[in-house]
Amino acid sequence: MDTAFATLLAADLAGAAGRAPDPARRAALEAMRAVAAGHGGRELPGSGPGLLVTFAGAAAAVRCAVEMQRTAAAAGTAPPRIGIAAGEMAAGGDAGDGPGPLARRLCDAAAAGEIVAADLVRQVAGPALEQVVRPAAGLRLPGIDERVATAEVLWRDDADGPAGAPAEPHAREITVVVADDQRLLRAGFRVILDSEPDMRVVGEAADGEAAVDVVRRRRPDVVLMDIRMPGLDGLAAAERILADPGVRTAVVMLTTFDRDEYVFAALRIGASGFLLKDTPADRLLDAVRVAADGEALLAPSITRRLVERFARAARPDAAGPHPRLAALTAREREVLRLVAGGLSNSEIAAELVLGESTVKTHVARLLSKLGLRDRVQAVVLAYETGFVTPTPDDA
Repeated sequence: MDTAFATLLAADLAGAAGRAPDPARRAALEAMRAVAAGHGGRELPGSGPGLLVTFAGAAAAVRCAVEMQRTAAAAGTAPPRIGIAAGEMAAGGDAGDGPGPLARRLCDAAAAGEIVAADLVRQVAGPALEQVVRPAAGLRLPGIDERVATAEVLWRDDADGPAGAPAEPHAREITVVVADDQRLLRAGFRVILDSEPDMRVVGEAADGEAAVDVVRRRRPDVVLMDIRMPGLDGLAAAERILADPGVRTAVVMLTTFDRDEYVFAALRIGASGFLLKDTPADRLLDAVRVAADGEALLAPSITRRLVERFARAARPDAAGPHPRLAALTAREREVLRLVAGGLSNSEIAAELVLGESTVKTHVARLLSKLGLRDRVQAVVLAYETGFVTPTPDDA
């Protein structure tokens, strides 16, 4: 695992079951161990009683816990007690506690057949699991002064509330590399991305040279690239990646500053998106999915102001509409106007009361008719031709 911070799951047998004869206990633990491995978990050896397993994302840990309980119920064996905590050290832990003290303490506080998670797990597990993980009362745990905010994982089909099975990962997994010189930011992006059932972070980089190397080795669908990094900066690294005919990775640029020259350079080298680092998590995830689909996305705040300036500076003559726009249907022009406003396909679908697949078809057709590579070029053309003009507040 590239980061020292992870989601940890602690599982053990409670009460009389925990004191069962060795063969029965070993069989129960082996069954839980097999379930954990099937969900990509990595057991931490020598970590005390029961199992302590590390996962790259909170969603995988929750699904694993649910399957552990259902496997035990189907086999008629003793139900385990399970605790899950996110953002803990994968090795080291507190002195005398071993790794993952919070996950273990939550496990100790759980009853047989119960899954108790830190509330942070609920927050980062993602919308796919919001019907399975619900807020619960805070707990006082040994060695921790303040109450710990917790969540309950519903796994029984007849549970009080909309339990159901956790949503399974999307059929197509999106692989991502995160390049940023700040370790904590990389860890934060990893938590957000790995919490999604259809995404997986396959590598990290702290500078531009490392980013180019890991992208060439891992061949991810998308790389999130910080612009300002030591040595080779993000723009130069992105240019190398996009110029390599053997790599088909989309690049989404990330920065703290929405400076014009950054956006201009990103557009010129063919980046698929440009987002600020304080972009909400849902827009970041949407941008990754859009880029993985071969499209492009710009933050609306950047689209309206900066792309207009870029287009105005780049065009020699703004008089008259571009002749290629005449080939578009009325609906395609509506879609182009919304694309130029920085809206994603899902947002356009909601605006026009259409299905998202229909919007994708319209976008694909207008790009084909206009002879454009992606949405970014469509945005630039919309401003170049005067089809879309900035509002007074954007100028």
